[in-house]
Parts: sequence; C-alpha cells; structure tokens
Amino acid sequence: HLFYTALPQLVARVGHRDRVTVDIVKSILTRVLTKFPAQAMWGLAWLKHSQKSERAAVGEDIFRGAQRQLRVLEKMKMADLLVCCRSLFKFLIDLAKFQPKKAHARSFKVREWKGEVALTEFVPPVQAALSISSSVRSGSISSGNNEIFPAFVPRMRNICPVIEVMSSKARPKKVTVFAVPAGQKHHQHSSHEAKQLQPGDAGEMHFLVKQEAKGDLRKDARVQDLNNVINRLLSGSGGCQGRRQRRRLHLRTFSVICLSEDCGILEWVPNTDSFRNVVSKSYNPQAAPHSVRRRGKRIANFSDPLLRNSFQKCQDMYVKNGNLLKASALFNEICLNQYPPVMYWWFVQNFLDPHAWFEARTAFSLSAAVWSAVGHVIGLGDRHSENILIDTSCGECVHVDFDCIFDKGLNLPRPEVVPFRLTPNMVDAMGPTGWEGTYRGGLAAAMGTLRDNRDMLLSVLEPFLKDPVIDWKRQRAQQKQGKSGGENVEAKRSIKVTEGRLRGVYNLRNPNTKKIRRTDGYSVNHEDEMAHILPLSVEGQVHRMIAEATSSENLVQLYVGWMPWV
Repeated sequence: HLFYTALPQLVARVGHRDRVTVDIVKSILTRVLTKFPAQAMWGLAWLKHSQKSERAAVGEDIFRGAQRQLRVLEKMKMADLLVCCRSLFKFLIDLAKFQPKKAHARSFKVREWKGEVALTEFVPPVQAALSISSSVRSGSISSGNNEIFPAFVPRMRNICPVIEVMSSKARPKKVTVFAVPAGQKHHQHSSHEAKQLQPGDAGEMHFLVKQEAKGDLRKDARVQDLNNVINRLLSGSGGCQGRRQRRRLHLRTFSVICLSEDCGILEWVPNTDSFRNVVSKSYNPQAAPHSVRRRGKRIANFSDPLLRNSFQKCQDMYVKNGNLLKASALFNEICLNQYPPVMYWWFVQNFLDPHAWFEARTAFSLSAAVWSAVGHVIGLGDRHSENILIDTSCGECVHVDFDCIFDKGLNLPRPEVVPFRLTPNMVDAMGPTGWEGTYRGGLAAAMGTLRDNRDMLLSVLEPFLKDPVIDWKRQRAQQKQGKSGGENVEAKRSIKVTEGRLRGVYNLRNPNTKKIRRTDGYSVNHEDEMAHILPLSVEGQVHRMIAEATSSENLVQLYVGWMPWV
C-alpha cells in the first residue's frame, strides 16, 4: 500500500530517459494495479488516455499486464473491471468535451452508460473511497486486504441522464449519480426507474466533469496530495501548547481525477456557495432600506459600471500617474467607505442558535487562517471571489482551482501582489476583533506547524516541481509543443522561494515597483530590500502577511475582476 500512496510520483516517471528505470516503474505500477484494481485504475486513467502516444502505450501495457495477472490469480471480476473501465472513462471524457448546441443551455440529456460490468462494481472516484484508511497509515492495524480502504463508501448504481451545465467560463458539467449502500446486491430496475432515485438508494453523489482550456487539472490533483500531507501534519502536531487549536486546523480537500491531459472529474463539495454569492445574499438590517450599504448584492455585482469605474479611477491614479498614496486614499474613500462590508450579518441570519453562530464563525476564521498559511507558502494565486467557497452548513472555507501556483499570479498583467485574500468582508465575518482574534491565532499555529516540518514539506514539494509531466509555470499550449527551456531554473527558484517562506522570510516581491515609476515621493530604500531577505519569527511573519494582505496600497493594484473591495 506504500506504493499506492506514491502513485502520482511513480506515474510521473514513466517518461524517464533511462529505459531500465521506466521498466522498473512500469513493473511497480502493474503490481499496484493488480493489488488494488478498483482504486488504482482512477489514478492511472489519464496515462491510458494520454494525448502523447508514448505515455498512452505505457498505460496500455500496465493495464494489460494487470489484467493478465488477475486472470492468473482467478480474479475474473476484477480483470473484467479493468477491461470495462475504458468505456466508462471514454464516456466521461466525451461528456467533459461536449458543448450543447444552445450556447446558454443550462442542462442536456445523455444516453445511459452501459458496460459489460455493472456500474455498482466500480469504486466511486471520491476521496473517502480512494484514500487509505488512517488506521493503516498510522500502523495501528495490520494492512490486511480488506482493511486498506474504507468499506462504508456507497457504490454507484446509475448516472442521471440529465446533466447540468454550470455557468462559469469553462462551462463544466455537473453529473448526478444515484448511490446504493456498499455491499448491497444490485436489483434490476426498469429503464424508467433506473434513471430516478429509488427507495433503496443511499442518496446521490455529485461530480464535476470539465475540460481545461488553459490550465492543467494534474496540478490540482498534486496540490490535493500536498494538502493531505499538510492535514496529517496539522492533526499530528505534538506538544500540549496549542494542540487543541491545531486539531481544528485542517484543509477541506476533495478528489481530483485526471482522465486525460485536459479532462478530469472532480468530487463535488456539498453545501457550498462561492464567497461572492454569499456576500451577495448578505444584507445589513440596521442600514436604511434603500441605502447601498444595506445589501451585499450591490457590492458583489461585477457588472455594476459605477463600482467598476470607481475602482478603475483609483487604479489609474497609480498605474497612469504613479501616485500610489493618492490611489490608496481614493480607494478607501470611494470604494471601501461607500460600500462597507456586510458578511457579518450572513452568519447572524443563517445560524440563529448562538452556539451554532459562534461555531460557524470560528470555523470560518480557522479555515481561512490555515488556507492563508498554505496558500502563501506555495504561492497560490488567482484567489478571486469565485475560487473561495463557503460551506453554508458550517461556515468553513474551501479553496478550488489550483492552476495559478508557485507565484504564477505575479506574472499576470495585473500582478496579484497580496499573499492571500483577506478583504473587508472576510475580516467582517470574523466578528468585532476582525483578524486580531481567532484568525491571527490560527494563522500563527498553522505557520508554526509548517515551519517546524520544513524539511518534510520541501521533500514533498521537490518531486512535484521537478515532475517532468507537469510544467508549473507554462500554459498547457506550450507544454504540448514540448518547450523545455529553463525548467530546472524555474524549479530551483520556486523551491528556494518556498524554503525562504518556511524560514520566515517575506519574499513576495511586487513587480509593479520596477514597472511603474512613482511620483508621490516614495523610493525603494535599503530597509525595504532587507525586509525581503531577513527571516522573521512566526509572530513577525504573521503580522507582515496580514499587513500586506489588508493594505489598501496593495488592494488597489489588483485586477478589477478580483473584486478587492468585496
């Protein structure tokens, strides 16, 4: 089972230059697939359907080798499962690539998937089903065959024929799967009944199938692997000091399965709404009935020309005139003061019981804190208001879309010059003390844990960065062309920057300081340069990160679509 946990790193080495190494990796992957066919098939799916013929050939060899081994072991059902998975993967890839004839269609119908093996035989691609049990990982029980993976995960009975099309730019599709309890015998339903939720069903599972136009879902999958490692560090932090608080620090993760280089299936995170929508639904009952200060809908309305033009006016003061101090003051005056935050009231109105309200607000603050710490360390960008989700049942933050990583956000036309998102509505949701209470404590505890385990995190990150399959800096269009110049240089630079942050150095350098000549009398001095190379204590680092994330001078430089005023 140890090789199963290293599946992504092993898959990355199938294109190694040394033939002997490739043969060894293929042998290991074949053994893993033979041992855990129902689970490992999802991790190897993209290799089998790779757009590069060499990788696809290796994937085919691995699957055929596992099928032969399973037949020798007389595990015919599992061997048939590996044969039948091809048609299921193709069904999902075609679904991801499909574009409805009507450009603004919200849903469409598909034919029922039928294979030689029933859908109930497949393990669903959810994190709970594909992760090794914590008791096996910790060594508290022996790794017997039946105990490696959780047995309680429901199985898939049928795919709902109505597919929902999401409204975001990539137009991903939401797939509903009817689930049955694990171990339950599959009953034949009529064609009409099979397409509906039945009395014996355990409920529904939801997935998102998508085709990435520019990004690479393999990055998302790797970041989820890293987040799972960080969760184990946070849950196992030793010592009495802060142990109780650390136990509440964790990252909500979900399964990301790559079906090919540009297509994948993501586990749907239930009960979530985007940060922007949550702000939009918030309102302040103490404000005047027709005041712009009353409803969050006005603040979160990206198509409002008045709000956009107001922000653009502030930004132009710096970008065109070079006066950052005036731009910052204007941003405070015509954006932040005119549209005060309202998210505090969302918690009051959605969690009516005082205890539930307090717990939800605490969950929000702590989850935002640990995401801030991890996001800064790995250089996570593109944190606009749609890429941060809120669990409406408990208030917890969930981040999605990890394509913009290792400070890629600094290379955007409008560089993302903040370490993480900590905008007025996020601070407002944290209560009267704002970021000064639970959030600061959680951020310090998370950063302390990450810094204490610096060597382990770097050992996990280094193979990710040097992965020959994924280029963390370039667009996929360039990857297809096979351009490889400067790969090692970029990997070394990213590792050095990450290592610095794990030592307490605030090394997020704003590229605008060199691009834009300031006219407000400010100039970069020796102290500013020293601040980017001197390591700070955990408390000092946390203070600097919060100051940079909430600075109006930084927020006014961000892209208007990031909505820094929300």
